[in-house]
Amino acid sequence: MLGSLTDRLPRILPTARAHRVSRSPAARPISVSREVLRFVIGCALAAALIGGASFWVVAGSATSEAISDAEVITQIDAGGIVAPLLTPALLAGAPTAIRALDAAVVGRVLSGRVVRVKIWTSSGRIVYSDAPALIGQTFALGDDEQAALAGGQTKSEVSDLSRPENRFERAFGSLVEVYLPVRATNGTKLLFETYELDSVIKADEQRIWSGIFPALVAGLVLLFVVQVPLSWRLALRLQRASHDRAALLQRAIDSSEAERWRIAGDLHDGPVQNLTAVSLTLGSAAMRLADPNREAPSHDELVSVMEAASVESRTAIRELRTMIMEIAPPDLHRGGLDGALGRLAAVAQEHGVAARLETKASAESHPADDIGLVYRTAQESVRNVIKHAQARTMTISLTREDSRLTLVVIDDGRGFSPKDLHSRQQDGHLGLSLLQERVAEAGATITIVSAPGGGTTIRLQLARS
Repeated sequence: MLGSLTDRLPRILPTARAHRVSRSPAARPISVSREVLRFVIGCALAAALIGGASFWVVAGSATSEAISDAEVITQIDAGGIVAPLLTPALLAGAPTAIRALDAAVVGRVLSGRVVRVKIWTSSGRIVYSDAPALIGQTFALGDDEQAALAGGQTKSEVSDLSRPENRFERAFGSLVEVYLPVRATNGTKLLFETYELDSVIKADEQRIWSGIFPALVAGLVLLFVVQVPLSWRLALRLQRASHDRAALLQRAIDSSEAERWRIAGDLHDGPVQNLTAVSLTLGSAAMRLADPNREAPSHDELVSVMEAASVESRTAIRELRTMIMEIAPPDLHRGGLDGALGRLAAVAQEHGVAARLETKASAESHPADDIGLVYRTAQESVRNVIKHAQARTMTISLTREDSRLTLVVIDDGRGFSPKDLHSRQQDGHLGLSLLQERVAEAGATITIVSAPGGGTTIRLQLARS
């Protein structure tokens, strides 16, 4: 009576579970062109900033280098050409000494760069100039000239052509004057001053600048050109990684949803059906006993009802224990893999399958993920044997083959064909499919050999540790 009542209770069909698996919204895809465009814009802004800063630095360096060249030329002229001719006779204004110095200055100092030469005493008197009208005149020395004369340094500045001593240079346009102290042959300290065309110095700046800045710009452009394809490749890899993450997330969501529906279906079709039938049967017997107008059940009927209720209750308890182990597996680190596999074998024996465990290898040296994968494979295999195989015997063996830990689960059940497996997957039984995906992600291999009426063999081989 209890069995017939159980058969009439509604059941959750596998197809209902399959259709209820939800789809999560896809993650926003990465646009390669958009990311590369952002990179290009960022690189262009950075290149413009670097180029502008470099232009400012290079231009300043070129100006300093051009001024330095002008000072070096003046130092060479002063020490190598003029100083030996600075005699006491020149200081006294002797025409012969002035003509000798003038010949040296005109022939060896004046050029397309240097257009004027003046030699000053510390009191501001011009003892020589290639402009004869200035010789013998006295002008006040500026602070820079006095500092150069006193400190022994070479100075340079843009000429102030409005000063009276510079009236003969105004025709040359913008000039740069360079001055430094020299000593006459008798030790008298004098100030040697040259006037150089500003256009020539600027040409030197341009030459220095054009020799450095184009190379810098070319380097920035080359770096930019090289980085664009690299950024494109990186964006493609990020796009693929994003797609992979989205697929993994979707697969995890689908697997979790399918697993929840499987557990709900197993609870409804198993323990809930049994306990519901027990409750209804016991309630019906109680109603007959409590109603004086109805015929009370006989002693044999009551014994039969109680025995059937006891059997169904034990079945429900056994199935619940099995499901608890599936939902919350044992602590593999504390109890070890051998103990966990032994509990799976015990569950199979409770369901009438003669299960045998053979362990010929230790898994202690393997990572926790590998041990968990072995247990999950054995768990799924035992569950399929109990639910579908109708097997009488089953063997769980753990060995080491070719330095690889290997799990083999063999049963003598009814087996299945690839078509049967596909049909079961369409009905929502995704256990083996999810297991195969997990094994592949771990780098292990799993083979399933089965045929109708020929039993099933599942072999898991871990990657080399």
